[in-house]
Amino acid sequence: MLRQLAVSIATFIALSHSQLARAEAWFEVEVYVFERQSQTTEQWPNAPIATNTHRAIDLISPLVAQAVTPMGSAATPCTLVFDADANSHCAEQLNADGTTVANFSSDGTSDPAAINTAVTEYRYPSVIPAEIGNHNTADASSGGDALLLPSSQGQFTSIISSLSRERGNRSLLHMTWQQPMRSKSGAVPIRLFAGKDFSGTYHFDGRKIAEQALNEPMLNADGTPMPIPTVSPVWELDGTLNIYLNHYLYIETALNLRKEGRKLMAVENTDMTAAALTSPKVMTPYLMAIPLEQNRRVKSEEIHYLDHPEMGMVIQIRKMAPPSTAVGQDAGVAQTVDQY
Repeated sequence: MLRQLAVSIATFIALSHSQLARAEAWFEVEVYVFERQSQTTEQWPNAPIATNTHRAIDLISPLVAQAVTPMGSAATPCTLVFDADANSHCAEQLNADGTTVANFSSDGTSDPAAINTAVTEYRYPSVIPAEIGNHNTADASSGGDALLLPSSQGQFTSIISSLSRERGNRSLLHMTWQQPMRSKSGAVPIRLFAGKDFSGTYHFDGRKIAEQALNEPMLNADGTPMPIPTVSPVWELDGTLNIYLNHYLYIETALNLRKEGRKLMAVENTDMTAAALTSPKVMTPYLMAIPLEQNRRVKSEEIHYLDHPEMGMVIQIRKMAPPSTAVGQDAGVAQTVDQY
């Protein structure tokens, strides 16, 4: 009898711990990113760091951009691949219902592994406002994804005011959201982008768009004009922020800050003679890509500052009660969150 009672108690304790382990911890995240003017002589990479934005949660586009309903026609809009000719190659074409027809790599060949089930096209303004906040007061739902909050729920007012008064600082992005915290393998990054769209002047890889290229139509192999593709924006700030749990909280940034500058480059020339190949390099307008790529262990409630010569990020991760949690369960869940 006592043996059966002991087994029952052990089973109950194991089930209780299992339920608590499965309880999803939710946090409120506030982020402020700003640009700073510096006189650094540091050499930045020749190309933007790789950012996997296609699987990231985009909280900004639905708020600032106009959704475009794709039409089932030859002029169907497409999303562009971020390669050396980013403003020339389509990554995906859409059916009339918004599902993907095909996916193409930079050489125009099909890439079945990259096919998405649904895509929303957006028409963006030329500049994204620095303050991003939801106009609705919807509540997060258990088992759901990240939820953008109104600007009024941010707590960085005094920090932003203080940093903005420093000479050379300029606000790029401020937003607050709620999200569940998962392991690194299950975490989904948040897409962050802000500032000016440079796609009308520069390719994604930084090269300046030639004036004649703006007016020359692209041709198919048979010489017929290709439909004009939708050009993906080249944002001043773009990338992802990933926050995950691995006994502790970790923040992982993969951001590019784009700044106009000049670079020593060979003059583009279609003449492949020996003289053309040895032509001297000249200082050419170029869109620099300045990376903010860090992985840092953090504690909740603390305000953390990620420093960089050209920009800064202030971030705070605050504990919150899980959404749609019944009364009486909060204490148990809070115990699982206290360690972070």
